[in-house]
Amino acid sequence: MTADAISSNNNCAAMPEVENDLKCPRHITVIIDGNRRYGKNKYGSGTRGHTDGTKTVMNFTEWCIDAGVEALTVFAFSTENWKREKAEIDALMKLVDGFIHDILGEALTRNIRVRVLASDSRKLPAFLVKSIKDVEAKTRYSLAVRLNNSISGICQKPFGLPDPDIMIRTSGELRISNFLLFQIAYAELIFMDKFWPEVTREDLQDIIVEFNRRKRRFGK
Repeated sequence: MTADAISSNNNCAAMPEVENDLKCPRHITVIIDGNRRYGKNKYGSGTRGHTDGTKTVMNFTEWCIDAGVEALTVFAFSTENWKREKAEIDALMKLVDGFIHDILGEALTRNIRVRVLASDSRKLPAFLVKSIKDVEAKTRYSLAVRLNNSISGICQKPFGLPDPDIMIRTSGELRISNFLLFQIAYAELIFMDKFWPEVTREDLQDIIVEFNRRKRRFGK
């Protein structure tokens, strides 16, 4: 699957559960909200919820590839999250680092370019900065799909990506939290009443169907 193939045939033929004549969004963005609440409800531990959320990012990336999505941007950590307890922040940084190491092999196999959008990388721990540089360097020539992990901040120019077609937020919250404010002007907003670790492949299928139901007029 190459970038050229995606742009020339933007139907969701690669996901057989979705009708082949449906148009596939080029760029999906996700605010992965509710990990901590999910973990506390299920395990009594917010950190374990973040661990499950990381696994869902891996799975969701696979589902987007199967559907023919060209770019996926995940909002993983906001500037406001720096106000949380240090122990939780440290655990989150280690989870992001673990995710980067876990995704690298799959990224090279599936031709995924991985990039991390950070407004101020000076706040990130040295081990995470090193991992980010490594995964970005090793996947820089991959073209089939682009996975972008947004950490801490508002990005006005996220690496020349196409503007998002869909912005998803989980956990039932109805706000966008400063995420890609300049790019989502014409994105279709999808708010899901479930926590991020609970999202399934069927949810993505339903979102694509809903995307095709909507009339995108782009202000005309």
